[in-house]
Amino acid sequence: MLSIVRIILFLNDAVRSFLHKNCQYMAAAISFYALFSIFPLSLALISALGFFIGPQIDQAGLVKEIIDIIPASEDLISKNLEGILAARTITGIASFIGLVWASSAVFGAIRKGINAAWGVTTPRAFLTERMIDIGLVFGAGFLILLILFTAPIIEVIQEIVKAVSPNEELPINLLWVLLSNLVSPILIFFSILSLYKWLPNTRVKAIYIIPGALLASVCLILSQMLFIWYVSTFSPYNIVYGSVGVLIALLVWVYISALILLFGAQLSSLFHDYANSVTRKKGARLWLGFSNVRVKVLPIQNK
Repeated sequence: MLSIVRIILFLNDAVRSFLHKNCQYMAAAISFYALFSIFPLSLALISALGFFIGPQIDQAGLVKEIIDIIPASEDLISKNLEGILAARTITGIASFIGLVWASSAVFGAIRKGINAAWGVTTPRAFLTERMIDIGLVFGAGFLILLILFTAPIIEVIQEIVKAVSPNEELPINLLWVLLSNLVSPILIFFSILSLYKWLPNTRVKAIYIIPGALLASVCLILSQMLFIWYVSTFSPYNIVYGSVGVLIALLVWVYISALILLFGAQLSSLFHDYANSVTRKKGARLWLGFSNVRVKVLPIQNK
């Protein structure tokens, strides 16, 4: 019972710190910059795809894969994808660099938001921060490509296995299905873990940020599923906002995702400080130390 009380106090402290640091407004900034970064990031990604699979891209298949990642309508994605495919012919090396630079704005907002959640006020050097943001652009692009190509790669491997061992029965097929469904959540978890580890401008021990990254990953996946169900069932945004309802819905989903990401960072920050402040026996597990720590709720001073 006492452990449950400590956990509740810990979560209460996390919520108070989250609001005190104005992380909800940082999440709004992330969603704002994401809205302006989607098109240049998509254009840069489509341009990069041309180097791997040539100029002919299966638009219908690409739309289906994107819908699995982003909870938006098929019509919105199809129309924007047509414009992106039509505009990619103008992208040379200089244009590609410009697109990457424009896409880095949202990652700069994410970096600042995570540092705010950690309570870090000292920034890195300007060029270092820009290099980090641009590196995140390439990292996000690689992650999206990996998710898009996961199913085709697994199908190819499955065909190779069938050709080598044609007598294999259903368990192998079930294994491939489980593998294909687990790839995306695993990638999301390690991506968030990497953000929590490397973006804060302070020393971070990876083991102490695993709970926050795991919780954020689960919440992101669940929120995506719930949001898709809500929008497809009730369609409230089309009634209120008309023709831009789908865009508003996408913006709301990005805002919710940003809130989850920053709250996970806030939990990781508190848990990191919380675990490091405990004197534990050598070799004691982190989870055992959690129940032995007193959680102190600090009052917020009104300005």
